[in-house]
Amino acid sequence: MKLFRKIYLQVFVGMLVLAVGLLAFSAWEVKRQGLEEARRYGTERVERNVREIREKNAEEKITVLESHVRDIVISSELQEYFGSMAVLWKNGEEIRNLSPYFLDWNLLEEMQKKSRLPETEILVEGPFMAGNRRLLIFYKKESGFGAGDEYSFAVFQDVTELYERTKKLILYGAGASGGLLLSIGFLLYRLLYRLFLPLEELKSGAADIAEGKYGGRIPVRRKDEIGDVTASFNCMAQKVEHHVEALREANEKQKQLLGSLAHEMKTPLTAIIGNADLLLTVRLKKEQEEKALSYILNESRRLSRLSEKMLELTGLYENGGMGAVMKEEGLNCLFQRLEASAAFRLKEKGVSLETTVRAEGLSEVMDADLMESLLLNLVDNACKASEPGGNILVSADERGIYVQDFGRGIPEAEIGRVTEAFYMVDKARGRSAGGCGLGLALCSQIARIHGAELLIESREREGTKVSVLWREERKEAGEQEKEFL
Repeated sequence: MKLFRKIYLQVFVGMLVLAVGLLAFSAWEVKRQGLEEARRYGTERVERNVREIREKNAEEKITVLESHVRDIVISSELQEYFGSMAVLWKNGEEIRNLSPYFLDWNLLEEMQKKSRLPETEILVEGPFMAGNRRLLIFYKKESGFGAGDEYSFAVFQDVTELYERTKKLILYGAGASGGLLLSIGFLLYRLLYRLFLPLEELKSGAADIAEGKYGGRIPVRRKDEIGDVTASFNCMAQKVEHHVEALREANEKQKQLLGSLAHEMKTPLTAIIGNADLLLTVRLKKEQEEKALSYILNESRRLSRLSEKMLELTGLYENGGMGAVMKEEGLNCLFQRLEASAAFRLKEKGVSLETTVRAEGLSEVMDADLMESLLLNLVDNACKASEPGGNILVSADERGIYVQDFGRGIPEAEIGRVTEAFYMVDKARGRSAGGCGLGLALCSQIARIHGAELLIESREREGTKVSVLWREERKEAGEQEKEFL
């Protein structure tokens, strides 16, 4: 059973129980108040009539009449004042019963004693069933008719009409409540159906995502909690779509990398195999042997560097930087480690390195190892582009980190492609310098992990400046970085 139907049934049953309870309470309260009013009115009527009979008997001095005549007079007065619903006793013996009902005087006496009412008070009992009628009994032991305390009487009051009215109230109330419940039930069903309709759409949307349809979105029709859930679902679907797209792109890039890697490895492997075969099959001079071995060694080293950078770049593509440990890192410390790591390469090339932090105590949140790898790659590229005796400047400020050389530079048409994996401006010179075209691709990915961006500016025969810009600074770089070299 669907959730909205369960809620509907529970609410409807709750409303039904509430309606029945209210109807029963209303009927009971109407009957109770009616009976109390009948008792009060009947008691006042009996007391008023007894008082009038007493006054009348005092004027007519019935006490001087003979006993049987007095009985007839009092019976007549009871009939006059109470009609045919009165019973008269004299010393416990019934002398006149004007009603169609029988009353046991002894039973009334016991009731009087149990109620602990004074004998002068009126006992009210009932209602009692008499045939198909309901009766209240008003009993007074000491009548006070002016003839001593030998007379007692009881008066019936028919309250059947009160019960009939209560029954009609229940019937009319049940009918009205039933019609009202049906109307409210229909409206409630429609309301709950419309209320839960977005949940059905969410279910359908989730099924689409499970089937790989990530582009669908659910319209937000409400400004309540369900609308918030729908908006959150759309946001989740969008992020899932972005993640899936990023995974597809990463997978595609890995395929391209593997294809490019195979292509790049073909040339040095062919040269290695050729020189090794030459050494094995041909007797060479010592100088030729050394040249062949040197070529094999250089190409093997290049393959080693290629595999290392390939593994690092592939790892970054796979995890998207999830393994990066971000923490506050002082740029002075970062530059000191950079100088130590690049010292051998700089000395080998005959190039000097100058580092500057333009603000004292400047630090940034980063993965220090990845950022050091980024800077090493940039410095290595700067070394390749510089002539012996050249200078490399590495500086930092609040906007980013900058690596600048004064070497041969990059043609303007090639700047947009240098961050592609295995792309080299001068392939022959790049290979002769030990390059493989992965350095800037690796730097670009590391910068992306840090929420930063590489900005490459270069002029041929003047040099290159690579800026690692982060936060909002990268939006302003195009306007503020006008001066170069």
